[in-house]
Amino acid sequence: MDVNVVLSPLETNYVINTLYLLICGALVMFMAAGFAMLEGGLVRAKNTAEIMTKNIVLYALAGVMYMFIGYDLMYGSPAGGVIPNFNHLLQFMSEGKASYATVEQVTAGKVNIAEGAFFFFQVVFVATAMSVVSGAVAERMKLWAFIFFAIVMTGFIYPVEGYWKWGHGFLDVMGFKDFAGSGVVHLTGAAAALAGVLLLGARRGKYGREGQVNAMPGANLPLATVGAMTLWFGWFGFNGGSLLSISSVNNANIVATVFMNTNLAASGGLLASLVVSQMFFGKADLTLIFIGQRCKVATYWFV
Repeated sequence: MDVNVVLSPLETNYVINTLYLLICGALVMFMAAGFAMLEGGLVRAKNTAEIMTKNIVLYALAGVMYMFIGYDLMYGSPAGGVIPNFNHLLQFMSEGKASYATVEQVTAGKVNIAEGAFFFFQVVFVATAMSVVSGAVAERMKLWAFIFFAIVMTGFIYPVEGYWKWGHGFLDVMGFKDFAGSGVVHLTGAAAALAGVLLLGARRGKYGREGQVNAMPGANLPLATVGAMTLWFGWFGFNGGSLLSISSVNNANIVATVFMNTNLAASGGLLASLVVSQMFFGKADLTLIFIGQRCKVATYWFV
């Protein structure tokens, strides 16, 4: 290997963008641990093992399903459509297809990031969407029913909705805007979660015969707090990496602003929840504070 190779400006940009996206993807992957700890700390002790199992299994399922089905559905279909197709199934891994950029392609300005890095970054987004569902149906859904839905969600539901925007489907053609998955990731996960809780109903024992609300305290609030802080940390990769490039002065400035606003939004949401919980319940409720900290999703993009 020649360690004295001098890279052209476009090659340097390619390397910087690829490295940056891989680092951001790893940060987003770490959010899977954050979701697991947050959910594991907020459920009752008897359900801790099951919720941890769901979180680690859903991440593995997201990786496998997106590789074999989801990625092609999301990015291998014609522009402007509503229903994606399988015409380019496994194009990313097929022999003879341009899975990795050549030096000639990079220096010609045809590509500025490795497809493998882009794929990895999209995988962790899929897992995040499914993690939203996991938290909503905690203590409501059996393990194997959850696994079956995770297969459908990560392999079909999320990729189809992602195709509508990021795969240049009909929403993209209509001018729909989405940065860092406010619609593709969070709205998709939230809609699936809402459908799940409407079908499953409240947790068993949450309400009494007369309609009274029964407290169901979490088993481990320190663990949940570590999970919330881990998610806060991971959001920098989620939001900052969504620009997909940092190799110019303008993009570097935008990424710095996104990081700054991500942190500010989380801080503001957390403090607002602290005040609201004190006003309505007469005390600082830690679980409500977690909710406020996570409500930053729609408030990080002010450039």
